[in-house]
Amino acid sequence: MMSWKPPQVAFDAKHLVRALFDPSTEEARLLEVAARGDLDIQASRSAWNGVLWLIQSTVKDGGRPMYTGEELARLREDLPVTWA
Repeated sequence: MMSWKPPQVAFDAKHLVRALFDPSTEEARLLEVAARGDLDIQASRSAWNGVLWLIQSTVKDGGRPMYTGEELARLREDLPVTWA
């Protein structure tokens, strides 16, 4: 019996940022497809580190980062991405 695997797409930090911050992008649509299980998005840990740096550097409230490390860890876990 053959087991079906969804097609794979590789994302780098730039793709992840587009997917997370601009819902009109192709990357955001691919993230939605991956959430349905019809696509396997692969990304490196260093790509996630780039996203973390951007969020912590730019998304601030009163000069302090708006998100805790715990919240960002949950975001990473919730993304339909296979981290390599």
